[in-house]
Amino acid sequence: MMRSESGNAMGADLRALARRINRLTELACDLFLNVMIRSLQIFGALLLLGAVWGLMPSLAKLMMAQGMRPLGIVAIAASISMVALLLVAAWQHSLPRFTRAHLRHYLLGGFIGMALANLFAFTGLQRAPAGLFALLVPLAGLFSVMLFAMAGLDRATPRRIAGALLGLGGVMLAMAPGAALPDPALLPWAAIMLLTPVCYAVANLISVKLAVPGSPPVAQAAGTVMGAALTSVLLAIPMGHLTLPANGTVALLLLTHGLLNALGYLTYFRLLVSAGGIVTSQTSLTLTLCGLLYGYLIFAEVPAWLTIPAVMLIFGGLLLVTLPPRRKLSPAGS
Repeated sequence: MMRSESGNAMGADLRALARRINRLTELACDLFLNVMIRSLQIFGALLLLGAVWGLMPSLAKLMMAQGMRPLGIVAIAASISMVALLLVAAWQHSLPRFTRAHLRHYLLGGFIGMALANLFAFTGLQRAPAGLFALLVPLAGLFSVMLFAMAGLDRATPRRIAGALLGLGGVMLAMAPGAALPDPALLPWAAIMLLTPVCYAVANLISVKLAVPGSPPVAQAAGTVMGAALTSVLLAIPMGHLTLPANGTVALLLLTHGLLNALGYLTYFRLLVSAGGIVTSQTSLTLTLCGLLYGYLIFAEVPAWLTIPAVMLIFGGLLLVTLPPRRKLSPAGS
């Protein structure tokens, strides 16, 4: 009788242990699947951003070949993006606010980060290859670190300084004859495009310094694009850049540019909130790769072999700059 009772107790213990093992296995599988799904979602968002924003220079280059002027493209496309983003913001009940602090943020961020940045980019793209511009975009992250350090918002560690120098070396190599710049005569146009990542970096600094706490991401995106549309129109009119599309093809390209730019901003701010700034900064990797691919597919641009080490130097520098600093271990017992 005692043996029977002990056997029953042991069997009950084994069954309970089996249930616990099954439960732990289920939890581990669920955790693994959740991590995999989240990783795939982040990768998909990065790929989408690269595919969307990497196409913008090629679309602008096609429109300028049809007679559109740089600021005219920026003004009309930004206006289309503004309407699309305002509709999304209204649907989500997150319309931009218009206090003095909000307006300062929208106007400065939109003017420098979109109007001026695209003016320099599209002006250079009239002559320089679209693939070269794609190589210059990652410099925005390097310049941002330098500006944040000068503004006292971040530390310029030796690793980050080395990363910035490495990235700049990659850009110089990309501009060398036989790399992404096919003709040395195009160097002045490439230098104009180099001002674009500088504008992006200044806009990043403005976003941190002037951002109004509590503003929803969609409202920030809509307000910033609104500021870009307003300032680019005010600049385009006296410069004679604001003209109507010459034909239906250009109008369709403008509409595509504006809607895709709105999609890019929505994806960017959603990724920024959900994944953080370091992960979001890796957009430059997918943007550059997609930009080079579009240059090849649309304009038959085939960069020379020196482009490969140039890309490696640029992304090596970006990696050194964006990696988070090591955390110091606290002494035992503290």
